[in-house]
Amino acid sequence: MVKMKAIRISISSIVGGGICVAASDGQAVHREIYKVISSGERAEISFFGVTRMTTAFLNAAVGQLYGEFDEETLKKHLAPPVDFEEWHLRRLKMVVDRAKAYFSDRKRIEEIFDSIKHDDDD
Repeated sequence: MVKMKAIRISISSIVGGGICVAASDGQAVHREIYKVISSGERAEISFFGVTRMTTAFLNAAVGQLYGEFDEETLKKHLAPPVDFEEWHLRRLKMVVDRAKAYFSDRKRIEEIFDSIKHDDDD
C-alpha cells in the first residue's frame, strides 16, 4: 500500500495572521484543504499562530467538507491537526460534530429551521 503524503496547511499563513474569525478567510482555508483531499493526499491542518478563531470560520474551513466528502474519505484524508492548543481542538470538535449531524440529515434539519423561521414571521 502506498503511503499518502501529508501536506501541511497552515491556517495563519493562509489567513495572514492569527485572527481567524471571517467566514471568507475560512473559505480560503477550505479551498486549500479541498485541493489536497481531491488530489488523494492527506491534509494536515496546523493551528500554529492562531490566537482567535470563531466557529463561523471553522464551519467555512472544515465543516462544509462533510457535505462534500463522505466521512470515510475524510477520515482517510484528514490527518490529525498539529500545532494546536486545547481550545482549538474543542472548537474544531464542536464544528465537526455539528457538521456531521447536519449533513447526515440535511433535509430534516432544514425543515426544522424553516418551521422555526415561519413561526418567527407570525
